[in-house]
Amino acid sequence: MTNTFLTVDEAKAFLATHPSVQWIDAFVLDMNGHPRGKRLRRDDLPGIAKGGMMMPGSVFIMDPRGNCIAETGRLWETGDPDYNFRILAGTLGPVSVDGGRFAQCVIVPEKDDPLDPRFVLATQQARLKASGYTPVAAVELEFYVTKPGPNGEFTLDIPPGVSRETDIPLTFQFDDMDALQAFNDDIYRIAEAQGLPVDALTQESGPSQFEINLKHCDDAVKAALDGLLLKRAVKAAARAHGLVATFMAKPHHDWAGSGMHIHMSIVDKAGANVFAGKPISPLFRNVLGGLKDTMADFMAVWAQSANAYRRYVPESYVSMAAHWGFNNRTVALRIPDQGGPATRVEHRVAGADANPYLVIAAILAGAAHGIAGKIDPGPEVNGNSEKLQTTPLPTTWTEALKQFEQSAVVREAFGADFQHVFTRLKETERANFERIVTSLDHLWYAHVA
Repeated sequence: MTNTFLTVDEAKAFLATHPSVQWIDAFVLDMNGHPRGKRLRRDDLPGIAKGGMMMPGSVFIMDPRGNCIAETGRLWETGDPDYNFRILAGTLGPVSVDGGRFAQCVIVPEKDDPLDPRFVLATQQARLKASGYTPVAAVELEFYVTKPGPNGEFTLDIPPGVSRETDIPLTFQFDDMDALQAFNDDIYRIAEAQGLPVDALTQESGPSQFEINLKHCDDAVKAALDGLLLKRAVKAAARAHGLVATFMAKPHHDWAGSGMHIHMSIVDKAGANVFAGKPISPLFRNVLGGLKDTMADFMAVWAQSANAYRRYVPESYVSMAAHWGFNNRTVALRIPDQGGPATRVEHRVAGADANPYLVIAAILAGAAHGIAGKIDPGPEVNGNSEKLQTTPLPTTWTEALKQFEQSAVVREAFGADFQHVFTRLKETERANFERIVTSLDHLWYAHVA
């Protein structure tokens, strides 16, 4: 892929415009979508803009805790070499809290790396563009806000002023937003300073749960990056107010889960929405067919953690089968009640903790699969899709990883190297997670064993 890097003149101009900035966080987004990098001194920025900075290639084989996973075969066998990373143009921006002392920028490998999730998405976008189609995408993210514990540990302690009546969801109301308005203001202040196309804020069903939408973008790679940077903006705003924001898919078993919904359409070379029709176009039907046909193959992408699989429970607006329908929130592929240029699909399967680069890449891969095979999606679902007898998605981590590893669709779209490394990375994470004996083991089994 062709990247444009920050120039020395742009770096100097930024420093001149932002004299309060003393530190710049330069980070790459790993396979999990987590930022990893270095904190630069102000005066070092022009030099990094000119020549780049070295980072180990093992940054792409780290689990969420930061362990390099040897089972991928990309650690000791390679000698863990450094590679040069450059600052991606358009990503240097201030973090507009804490007196403006901090800024951030995204770094990417100077040479394309097949393990870089950004490269995986760019490849899928280029594949569609070569056929004359440009994907348009937008990210919606749900998250919870809590108070940290006395030593900074994560808790589910609801912030002051926010409703603690967990049996009375305040969905689409304003009380909790009013209580946390200063925090919300900072989210939007940071996002606007960084050029993130933030849209509406919504109070969701869980206690202190919210959703923020991003506006549609005709560059799917940028749309995914906007989603990742929005997460970081939300977390920075929370810290500034002594709070914690989490995008865990299911922070509490009795509370609503947090999802990542992707809105996607396709335009042709003239900018016309090729999904539009009466009510939808034949090509859109093929896209829906491809998304249905490949949804189970990419389940390990929609749900990339042990916690993410706890979100798939009945009657929670989280579909567990590959259905589609018009204006129906019980299906995985929802077509909102807007036609013409606004015709689109809302992909509702991924958890909020998923990596938007990979989520959108998988959606584009499914779309291309459907177009190439002229796959028909079958009839739309009316009413409750959960009442239908159908093949469910693999909603256990073991099943999902097995299907991801064996999938010819995944191999063709993401590449054999990525398929192997991601599977080994997540399979090792799964095994390590499941071997831990928890307090629940003691509570349920110690006295009855």
